[in-house]
Amino acid sequence: MRRRDFLTAGAGLGTTALAGCVTPATTSSAVALPGAPGDALVQPIGAPMRPIKSSMDRVARTIVGLRPFRKPGPRLESVKVGSKDVVHNYGHGGGGVSLSWGVAEMAASMVKDFGRTDIAVLGSGSIGLSTALDLQRAGADVTIYAKDFPPYTTSNVAGAMWHPVTLFERDQVTPQTLAMLDLASKIAFSRFIRYANDPKYGIYWIRQYSFSDREMSTTYPYVGGDALYPGLVRNQPNGPFGFARYDAYYTLMIDSDIYMRALVNDFLSNGGKMVERSFESESDLEALPQTSIVNCLGLGAGKVFGDESIIPARGQLSFLLPQNDIEYGYAGGTKDHGLLYSFPRKTGILLGGSVDKGDWDMNVREDEVRRMVEGHAWLASKLG
Repeated sequence: MRRRDFLTAGAGLGTTALAGCVTPATTSSAVALPGAPGDALVQPIGAPMRPIKSSMDRVARTIVGLRPFRKPGPRLESVKVGSKDVVHNYGHGGGGVSLSWGVAEMAASMVKDFGRTDIAVLGSGSIGLSTALDLQRAGADVTIYAKDFPPYTTSNVAGAMWHPVTLFERDQVTPQTLAMLDLASKIAFSRFIRYANDPKYGIYWIRQYSFSDREMSTTYPYVGGDALYPGLVRNQPNGPFGFARYDAYYTLMIDSDIYMRALVNDFLSNGGKMVERSFESESDLEALPQTSIVNCLGLGAGKVFGDESIIPARGQLSFLLPQNDIEYGYAGGTKDHGLLYSFPRKTGILLGGSVDKGDWDMNVREDEVRRMVEGHAWLASKLG
């Protein structure tokens, strides 16, 4: 598919994707595989949980990433910058990987309106690569420009459990942005679910829990609508680890190191080009040969385009040696150990527990490593 097809074909872009969007069932039976619970890849929500072996001698590595958090929510719009037509697609906070295929499809639909097939994408994280791949599939010739490429992107150090979070400040987000996020979530989930249990992409089902010692709010639905979270139950009593209340659902775990490597291979196999380049200001865009540009620079878009509403939301993750018997994740606040979350990956058990807005520090904090390791060990002890 080349120029004429790109300009005339729908290519599955934009809001038409909703027509084919899968609406997951809301009962656990839709996810649990046939056979005895012990044979299922994902256990029933109420099945016992094996304890994570959390200790300092099992920590394999610790990494730090800066989420591109934009207070009014992600920016997705078409603008004119000098002689260039630019689609902004950045500021997705802690939901960049989760939302990637949705906002990519919507951004690619906007680019199609420019009427050109030679496209530049700025940034090589999950948003940039997904956008580039969608443009390629629609027949465009795409060049990705970035300072860093996988495995050295923010997406490579993302928790990447499918659930868009840390997206906006509630008092600053508009109804239009909320509607965009719901649509992007529906599109993205319908795309991600097609990769489930494919080892090439490192995506598989898990059961996920949120816990609290207090009543859990059900004022707002989850991003994209509660129907996107199979088996969802909310504000239930007798939570895991002895907590008073919990939410639980099934979702997809995205092992970002495996996944990002697969996206790069797909992009290059389709004839894409990756060029190392830094951008300091809008004027730098004039040097690009392409007239149509998609800005997926994430946190870097703040400096280049003068957006003061985007700030870092620092996250530190430690990885324990893998355990084959852990197929659940969890997140919640604790009195003595602060915020804790954990997700199972084939490459190791991810331990997290920090969302530090406005913090640019990329150094590993050893006290945070110990807090998380000890906190998750305490939770594991509550399972008996």
